[in-house]
Amino acid sequence: MTTPTSVMAECPMCKEETTHEVLSGTMSGRTSSVLDSTVKCRKCGHTHHVTIRAERPVTVPVVVSWMSKSRRSSLALGPDEVVSVDDEVMCGEMPVLITSLESRAGARVQTAKAGDIGTIWAKRFDKVKVSFSINHHGKTYPEHMIVSPDEELLIGDILVVGKRDVVIHAIKTERGTAREGAVRARDIVRIYANIVRKTSY
Repeated sequence: MTTPTSVMAECPMCKEETTHEVLSGTMSGRTSSVLDSTVKCRKCGHTHHVTIRAERPVTVPVVVSWMSKSRRSSLALGPDEVVSVDDEVMCGEMPVLITSLESRAGARVQTAKAGDIGTIWAKRFDKVKVSFSINHHGKTYPEHMIVSPDEELLIGDILVVGKRDVVIHAIKTERGTAREGAVRARDIVRIYANIVRKTSY
């Protein structure tokens, strides 16, 4: 059994069971596994040592989507390993972003232990689709680009999108609309751009 990335444990500072990031540790045992680890509380940041006895891993179904296609896969996780929406995990050799969790009871949840999860919904995350709205003479044209999630796109950048040279004038994110600076592709909802006017000499 591989060492989990996070666990539920009692924090001596918070005085309650919270989600902890596993910083280092070893697994041992045959019929059941014992995690001897240094962990960090995600609520208060306190680092401490825990010893947790865990059961055998469970296999959780995963539906991975990319563009208009999806495929089925699976993840082997410790039954008490905590999984949350927006976690980035490796599914085989592919990085994926968890977009939704369905419990065994059929309810959609934000966070759950692996043993309580019926299906994980995720999207491929080694590249992302960035949507554009390109304006030209009062008309708007939809386009898109495929880029790395951490690539930054800058207000004022001139790019070739589709067959058009465009300049970015605004970038919409879930927090609002940026009109200056740069935004990582993973945070972009939509880019607004104008077609660049070509001047002949």
